[in-house]
Amino acid sequence: MPNCHCDLRQLGDDPGKSDRVKDFERELGPHRKEWDRLSREGTFRMYSVTLQSDPQGDVAIYSMEVADPTRIRTWFTDSPHDRWWVGYFQDVHGLDLSVVPGAPPPTVFTWMAD
Repeated sequence: MPNCHCDLRQLGDDPGKSDRVKDFERELGPHRKEWDRLSREGTFRMYSVTLQSDPQGDVAIYSMEVADPTRIRTWFTDSPHDRWWVGYFQDVHGLDLSVVPGAPPPTVFTWMAD
């Protein structure tokens, strides 16, 4: 059974951050072949980026569905793709993915239909 995950990231009031999220697919363009390869290796079935506008600031919502979360690569190399991805998250969200612990956070509640 696939695992689904949503990650919400507050963007604050800097319109440049929202613009980068809006342009995600265009920015991904030069890295698309590597993104596709890594997504297949990571057993991703779906990955989407949504931008939600809110009076307190925009929120980027990253949604994904994966068959086997243990296959998602959680370390980064010096490849052009990885430099772009780590740099994107650092600039847009202030999070340095190169120093984030590799283990996903524990699930504290799950509900499933019968």
